[in-house]
Amino acid sequence: MPDLNRIGEGPRPGFFVAIIGSFLWLVLLTPTLIESDAYRYATLILVAAGLFYFWKYRSFVRLHWTGWLCIAWGLYATARFLILYFDGPVHQKGASEWLYIFPIFFPLLGITLFVFRPHVEKIVALYFAAVLVFLLVTTQYVAILGGEAITPLIQNNRIHGAVACGLMMISAFFWLMHYTRGEMRSAHIAKFALAAAPVIITLALLNIYGSKSKGVWLATAITFPVMFLLAQTYMRAFSARCLSLAILALLIGGIALFWQNLIATTGPTLSAIGAGWNEYASGGDISKMMNDSIASDQTPLSMNERLQLWSNAWEVFSAAPLFGQGNHWLDSWKLTRYSKVGYTLIHNGYMEIAIRHGIFGLAVFFVLLAGFLSAARNAQKLSLMSLPALHCYYATIIFFCVTLLSNSNNRLAIGEMFFLLVGAIAISSLIAADLLRKQQRAQASSTTRPSLPQESVLPLQQTV
Repeated sequence: MPDLNRIGEGPRPGFFVAIIGSFLWLVLLTPTLIESDAYRYATLILVAAGLFYFWKYRSFVRLHWTGWLCIAWGLYATARFLILYFDGPVHQKGASEWLYIFPIFFPLLGITLFVFRPHVEKIVALYFAAVLVFLLVTTQYVAILGGEAITPLIQNNRIHGAVACGLMMISAFFWLMHYTRGEMRSAHIAKFALAAAPVIITLALLNIYGSKSKGVWLATAITFPVMFLLAQTYMRAFSARCLSLAILALLIGGIALFWQNLIATTGPTLSAIGAGWNEYASGGDISKMMNDSIASDQTPLSMNERLQLWSNAWEVFSAAPLFGQGNHWLDSWKLTRYSKVGYTLIHNGYMEIAIRHGIFGLAVFFVLLAGFLSAARNAQKLSLMSLPALHCYYATIIFFCVTLLSNSNNRLAIGEMFFLLVGAIAISSLIAADLLRKQQRAQASSTTRPSLPQESVLPLQQTV
């Protein structure tokens, strides 16, 4: 078996495998452009590749506790689903239950990402080239400027498209920061990033505005200041500051230009929230406040439906708060107060987890997330990930987690893709960090200072 204890000697794909693999990574990212199931097939092939590399080159992988927890959770979710499915004459399959098995794929997908690390920069550049073309072609300029609600890109509805544009906007910003900071392997890609990223950011923000998705507006409003605060740690270069200030000025100018339309869109919802808060502050309870808001004619339809869904979800969760009801939750849903609301997509990603897997499931979710963030941070400290790449990792997670408050984006194609990538990046970072430590220990007795091969300093996060 080959000796792969040094990070520079890990398995590397051949020319044709690199081309096919790069194409598959691009397909995995397509939910941000086109809402389809193609990414699932690409994921399965990349996972199979990870299994092959793990089996053939076992010595280069040592799973961190985060990887073992991913596997343990995946096995737990699978076993629980099967037990509940065969429990009784009616085989209840639930809705999108297989989504909660996905963490079992994170380790193998992370192995494949590590193997393809020499090609990450090119994959990222190709992805943003596709993003630029899609935004230029699909943006409905006249409708947006006329104040109409539009569905961005090629997505099933406005919310999905808005979330995709938010992820594009954040990723393009830090992709730009990466190159303005001077971290580059290809001068051509750097020039492309400097030219394309501002256009992508501008069009993404325009489409977010046009989507009229208040949940994504909120997530953008929260994430945008975070992005600039993070970037302040390295935005010393004059060009970087000028570009960032230009983007900020564009955002402020857009808000001023479309202020009346923004108020018309958010006003009824804000008024309904204010009325509910006043009732609660005057001595009411949350349950009565929600029921009164649902009964009120002043509550906008979208907010009314969400309140009904959240009320139902709370009833289902309250029946089994510790471990949830698994794939039997739909049976309880039929008995809830607002069961005729017409939807079972709860429009809250955290309640989606809670009704199925309870407080235990939410705890595992946050522990895994903490492990992923720690892995990325450690990789950056070891110079395995650039600082803008790490900040991109942070900011996209913050953005997506905020969108989960008002939408079940974890049940969408873009949510599945996002968490697959977040998990793969963390596992890949852990593998790289472990191999680097092995290299440093092996060279500790040498008079030559251990150095990290240049290819291993690629900004792994930028695949997000």
